[in-house]
Amino acid sequence: MKHFQQDLQRPKKMATFRILILGDPGVGKTCVSNLLANSPMTPTRSSRTVSDSEWTVQVRLHQYTPILECPPLPMEGLEGPEEPEERPAASGTMHFVEIYDMNRAAKECPGDRKPLYRKMDGIVLVYNLQDMESQDNLHDWMYGPLLEISQQRKRKRLLNHYHVPILVVGTMLDRLPERPPNRRGAIAHQLGVEEILIDCLDPNALGKGTRNQGKVSHFLNRAVDWMRSLE
Repeated sequence: MKHFQQDLQRPKKMATFRILILGDPGVGKTCVSNLLANSPMTPTRSSRTVSDSEWTVQVRLHQYTPILECPPLPMEGLEGPEEPEERPAASGTMHFVEIYDMNRAAKECPGDRKPLYRKMDGIVLVYNLQDMESQDNLHDWMYGPLLEISQQRKRKRLLNHYHVPILVVGTMLDRLPERPPNRRGAIAHQLGVEEILIDCLDPNALGKGTRNQGKVSHFLNRAVDWMRSLE
């Protein structure tokens, strides 16, 4: 992936963290990636996107804000490792975010993705609200990357509150006859992570001041903390 880093020409002293988008084909991963990467400084895809036959990578800037909260307890029945020593970044520090979205062509030429997975600092799991099978399939999509990250980062357990930060996104909200109850879906509940439900065609789905935008910012801040704690 060296050509991505060369093409993006980021400042040498600005830290970069990486987010992986996972989910079935057709659930709206590209739209989610577009929404996550869109910002006043990178308003159009042409100004923020690099692509090859296997991956599309979008880039944006994120201003880090420290997370002031008590660490969550491990989920029932799973004993997680001790919380790693955190080395939080300074408040207001700008970071580059690289958002990796696997192209459909990747299934034809899978290659070895393990080295890339090991460098991830966050995962976004995407499913279609109209197709609950696509939510069930997320377990298969995330297992390989979580295993590689866990082994690389010397984490003994995969499913605990100290795993790499994860955000769950349900798409096609506009196609449902009514909005689902205000509660987390099965996989978000299992992982103990935040979930957002969006209409991918709504450019303001992650707009400033919305609850969804707040959850995304929280997720990105946690990804920065994860990256910094493992340096």
